[in-house]
Amino acid sequence: MNNLPRWFLGFFFLFVPFCIYAQFESFPCKCCNPGLKDLFEGEILKSLYVHGCKGPGLDNLSSSFLLPAGTPPKIIEFKDGPPDDAAYVEWTCRYSVGKISDNDPETAWVEGAEGQGIGEVLIVPCLDLKKTVRIWAGFGKSDALFISNSRPKTIRTVIIRTPRGDATQYGTVYRDLTLIAEGIASLADKNGYQNLPLPEFKIETYLPKDSDQKVEYQYFLGIEIMEVYPGSKYEDTCISEITNE
Repeated sequence: MNNLPRWFLGFFFLFVPFCIYAQFESFPCKCCNPGLKDLFEGEILKSLYVHGCKGPGLDNLSSSFLLPAGTPPKIIEFKDGPPDDAAYVEWTCRYSVGKISDNDPETAWVEGAEGQGIGEVLIVPCLDLKKTVRIWAGFGKSDALFISNSRPKTIRTVIIRTPRGDATQYGTVYRDLTLIAEGIASLADKNGYQNLPLPEFKIETYLPKDSDQKVEYQYFLGIEIMEVYPGSKYEDTCISEITNE
């Protein structure tokens, strides 16, 4: 770069920060995706964006989640460069589906509907449904919070099939999601992991457009709350983790 003309160097060092700022994206959580309930009733879901496996940007993977209360953290503005909104984004996503697969039972998805969340649904990203799946039902941060909040007692488990997704800059868009199997699981009132039985289904392949080689469909696990162990203080129903690990 030392051999480049000075005018180019000046342009380069001015242009690069501008590009970084222009590409800045933020993914605060905004509630929710009530349309998921139609998928659980057997309708084809035309499109679903999945931002990742955990963290922010997964607010559209549940029909509700509890919105945080209180004063949000301030977004820190900078004169030269993008703002720092990490604390604010984390605050908005405190109880979203992004907390159900972060390998941290001290965080949880918390439904945000009236009452105990009977009928609320969610989709778990990034599970390998060929392997054992475990669930930590309830708020696992402490025994006190576990008892204070409601815990799922009976859940409906559904298997959702979709062709391989289309990658975007920040996530993946899946299309034509279809419910192909379902079952009912009874959960112990336990502050810890327990195995989650899945409905039987067959791994199938399909031939993508513009390809001469078949590939496996993508499969997601969906959960619907059917019955709960009531919390001693709060009606909110919580799930801390659903994972293969």
